[in-house]
Amino acid sequence: MARTLLQEIAHQIFYTPKKHKHSNNRKPRDRDYEKVMYKLKQAAFENKKSFEIAQLRAKSRGWI
Repeated sequence: MARTLLQEIAHQIFYTPKKHKHSNNRKPRDRDYEKVMYKLKQAAFENKKSFEIAQLRAKSRGWI
C-alpha cells in the first residue's frame, strides 16, 4: 500500500524499530499498545499538517 507524503513523514518521525529480545529483559514489550500509539501519533501529525496546508491555501486565495 502506497503512503501519501504526510504519512511517510509521520512514519519517519514516529516509527520505532523492533528491538532484539534480550535474556535479561524481565518485562516484555506490549506490541499492541505501541502499534496503537504509533497510529495515533501518525494520525494526529497528518491532521495537523493537513490543516496547516489547507490554511495556507485559503490564505493564498484571500479567503482568510
